[in-house]
Amino acid sequence: MKLFKLICILFIVGLTSCNVVQYATVPVDYAPKLVFKTDTARILVVNRVTFDSTRINKRKIMALKAAAYSAITGAEKELKLLPGVKISSLVDSVSFSANKDSVKHLAAKYKANYVLTLDSFNAGLVLDNVQYDGNAQIAYYSTKASVAFTLHESNGIFFKKLKGLATEPQDGRFGYSIDGAARNAALDALKDYLPYTITNYRPLYNQSDPLALSVRQILAGRFDIAFKILNPIIDGPDPKQASRAAYNLAVVYEAQGDIDEALELAKLSNQKQQNDYATTLIAALIKE
Repeated sequence: MKLFKLICILFIVGLTSCNVVQYATVPVDYAPKLVFKTDTARILVVNRVTFDSTRINKRKIMALKAAAYSAITGAEKELKLLPGVKISSLVDSVSFSANKDSVKHLAAKYKANYVLTLDSFNAGLVLDNVQYDGNAQIAYYSTKASVAFTLHESNGIFFKKLKGLATEPQDGRFGYSIDGAARNAALDALKDYLPYTITNYRPLYNQSDPLALSVRQILAGRFDIAFKILNPIIDGPDPKQASRAAYNLAVVYEAQGDIDEALELAKLSNQKQQNDYATTLIAALIKE
């Protein structure tokens, strides 16, 4: 069952009345766009990253190595959550030359279906902007990280380049860390293979007692009761109320993960009476 949060926004009219707009928080889960070819995918993760000590000081190299390790472990953690995926890791293999023969050899040695190599990593602190508070200057920084992986198939022939970027705002009072940005950059590189969730905030119509009652049931997660309240209104004689009820029911279906039915109800809402809520929802559901 989806969880909901109630958000109220007050639009005050004069001094005596106000209208409360209520929103349902609707998480929408997305499956990965790409999947591994085997039911049980064994992935060998290899760190190939090196840093030029003639151009980067020792302290920064140590920080970058630690962050590169965070990128690898972050990738491993998320990949392990996928059904049937097993991970092996060679964290210190910077001398590994990723070519057809070496990939094929490592895949055979570790019984891996895939070899995932971290080829490059970089991160640093970037000044975003400077604001003035009287005579004082306040600087705002972000840590930006970039990663480049290659996902090789066990035959050493077929491969895919995977690049990721991430930006993390930093609070200068406490210094900065690149580990979080490194992990997020790795997840960005692997995003097509990972499931993800987007949270949508959907306004609900509550401008009558039945609609208000349906909203309370929706926010409580009692979708079956909300359906029983809304369905007769949709079939009723008042097109405005029918349109609003159809829209609210579309949100219910979206919350349950039935995008096709949600789209049909949103279209029906506009058929009963054109409204901005339904039009916006239709556009969003088509993208989902």
